Amino acid sequence: MVLDSAIRLMNRVCSLSFSSKTDRSLEPFGVFITGDITESGTEKQWNQFVSTFGLTGEKNLKIPVYETFGNHDGNVGGIVREGIRDRNKKRTGGCRLSDNGLHYSFNRGGVHFVVLGIYPGNEWDPDCEWCRYFHESFREAQMSLDFLSHDLKHHLKRPDQPVVLLFHYGWDDFSRLWWSEKERDTFYEAVKDKNIIGIFHGHDHVVDHYMWRGMNVWSAGSPQSERGPGSFLRVKIRDDSIFVSVCAKGHWEPLSAVPVKKNL
Repeated sequence: MVLDSAIRLMNRVCSLSFSSKTDRSLEPFGVFITGDITESGTEKQWNQFVSTFGLTGEKNLKIPVYETFGNHDGNVGGIVREGIRDRNKKRTGGCRLSDNGLHYSFNRGGVHFVVLGIYPGNEWDPDCEWCRYFHESFREAQMSLDFLSHDLKHHLKRPDQPVVLLFHYGWDDFSRLWWSEKERDTFYEAVKDKNIIGIFHGHDHVVDHYMWRGMNVWSAGSPQSERGPGSFLRVKIRDDSIFVSVCAKGHWEPLSAVPVKKNL
């Protein structure tokens, strides 16, 4: 299977990442999946994801998994969102959950990570460009913005702690059709005074790096495409910089290296 080859490459990253036997600072602690973990949110597709990726490195993938949901993953109350809710309860390492159990945050290596579902929003705004086509509840963000705002206010180790955000829709031409300009403005107000060193999103299925209102944003690509093997990112946060490379068709290429205000 195409996806199996991507998982083998991810496992190789785990075994090849140390710069020396004594320096374990580059050990991968997780694989992040920024939504669309299924094609249509069915039970069979969800079970395939769970049996292949696992949760803590116990399945084919030997690295813990941190996933969230996208627009392909079904409706509110569907098997994917309920499955993520159940898996979130089992996460180790001090994960902090939203009241509804869908969104979560944690600290690793001095960096604060926040995983926010389909996009950082609350009640769905019907003014997005594609909203006239939407009737199903998959569009609902389920109060992820409230969780983010509360989390950044109360659970950073210090006001300037570096923060990485992960969710499904970004700011590419396709993503902007799926959440409104007002929602994006409201999100910006919630994070503009924080030390957001990186935002990672899915949806576009294309690897990219760009800026949005002064923040570095990466589109994560997809490990499987319609034509065969896809791509995924390898991210290192070290020495006041984020280093991002992309694996496509089994080959690694540098994508970007950006300085950040880290001050660990």
